[in-house]
Amino acid sequence: MNDKAPNAEPTNTQTKILDAAEYLFVEQGYAATSLRAIASAAGVNLAATHYYFGSKKGLFGSVFHRCVQPINEDRLLLLKALGESDRPLTTRSVLESFFAPLVEAVYKNRRVPALIGRIYAEPESLTKPIVEQEFGEIAAHYQLALSEVLPDVTTEELHWRFHFMIGSMIHLLQFHAPIGTESTYSTFISGIGRMIDYAEAGLTQPNERQRHD
Repeated sequence: MNDKAPNAEPTNTQTKILDAAEYLFVEQGYAATSLRAIASAAGVNLAATHYYFGSKKGLFGSVFHRCVQPINEDRLLLLKALGESDRPLTTRSVLESFFAPLVEAVYKNRRVPALIGRIYAEPESLTKPIVEQEFGEIAAHYQLALSEVLPDVTTEELHWRFHFMIGSMIHLLQFHAPIGTESTYSTFISGIGRMIDYAEAGLTQPNERQRHD
């Protein structure tokens, strides 16, 4: 994620740098944002950005980590609760546990969609290691849970379907409503419900490809 081991609690200087970096990365993109510009916006010495984050890439990863770590922690807690519940696990309940923390995060911070969208808009060589580090464990846990309720879907096919579901999520984060419709927070919330319907339908389809291959 970064070149420096993160502290348990960020210092005030770290928080200033992360806040400034988050804003500039979202508004200008990774390539167009310099560490000097971030330091200037944060009101700190340029050396502080190197001291705390090691490099621009390390800072970019730290900004993303700060955004998604609470979401992923909540996802794991909800998934664990589902597994410990007396109620049977369903595709719907697994999906709801995946998306509910995202909705909560967006409610608290309306910049979350733009920030997550930015990570996927940057070159794969930059972002794939960050995405794999932040979401690899989550994806494995959720695909395992889905395999339990969808035993007839092959592992390979489930990976692809989960991959397409994430693509739909990223699209909704970037565009809160269909083309020709005004994007608002309300359309985003409505879209999450529709996307869960869409994902559930796609995930539970028979293995048609296996029949044709």
